[in-house]
Amino acid sequence: MEQLKRELRERYISTYNECKKFGYKPRIFLDMTVSNRDIVETTRKLIHKPTTGFSTLHKKGRMDLSVEKIILEPKFRELFARADLQAAYNSLKERGYPQLDQIEAP
Repeated sequence: MEQLKRELRERYISTYNECKKFGYKPRIFLDMTVSNRDIVETTRKLIHKPTTGFSTLHKKGRMDLSVEKIILEPKFRELFARADLQAAYNSLKERGYPQLDQIEAP
């Protein structure tokens, strides 16, 4: 489980670097990611309330880089409760994520 949490943290750092390529620098997200906080609890805070980061990624057409999308990947699902996964799925659905049909609903 700890290894998977490390992989999730690394994935978030790589997501930050990808965002920089199109001019978006989610600094608060990076700070939260590299802190010593529990990455799962940090993620829960992000997915259960609207964030400017999610809105920015939506506007840029890059919801594929959102925390919501990442935690729905099969590899990371086991870290989260069904309610967390459902919240993430619903957020993507509400914003019209174009590849939603490729994601297994919780």
